[in-house]
Amino acid sequence: MSSTSNFLSPPTKRSISGLPDPNHPNGSSKRAKPSKPQQQPLPIPPGHVAFRLLCNSSRIGGVIGKSGAVIKILQQSTGAKIRIEDSPNESPDRVIMVIASSNLERKVVLRSNSGDGEAIEVSNAQEALLKVFDRILEVAAEMEGIVLGDRTVSCRLVADTAQAGSVIGKGGKVVEKIKKDTACKIRVCKDNLPACISSPDEVIEV
Repeated sequence: MSSTSNFLSPPTKRSISGLPDPNHPNGSSKRAKPSKPQQQPLPIPPGHVAFRLLCNSSRIGGVIGKSGAVIKILQQSTGAKIRIEDSPNESPDRVIMVIASSNLERKVVLRSNSGDGEAIEVSNAQEALLKVFDRILEVAAEMEGIVLGDRTVSCRLVADTAQAGSVIGKGGKVVEKIKKDTACKIRVCKDNLPACISSPDEVIEV
């Protein structure tokens, strides 16, 4: 907000203490807007792993919840550290950072289209990632007024070049096996990346 002092027929020409003089070469009638503190990288403790999940900016509010209520519940239920990363104003997406233990000490039930379920062991980090993604889907369904059901959904993970290479495997053998086992479409994107990430990061879309 600009703050300008105007005087009609002043008795003397002077600067008011504490305010910049608009007539001085180095003075200005405008107050400098305080810059936002730069977000510091989150540390990854030993025995922990970090996942980075892309989310459309319009859904971030629903992931955070009123006064952070939703994200607090997600953190408490999984033991994970979850943070929404800063991004350029022009970016349509935000990165959600999930950091938690990599030890296999949780179980989740995966259900097929037939309704059959299989309990598998996962780490706290994997469970947190799944729960955050579930919340993103819930928010999208609420905003668009749809029922997910058997609809096709897309999950986008951010990975550095080495991690993406491990997913692909030599000659693409690893990713082809994953596709066959899960009946999912998987692609690794290196170009036209969202403004919130940059090289050497890539996007793995499932």
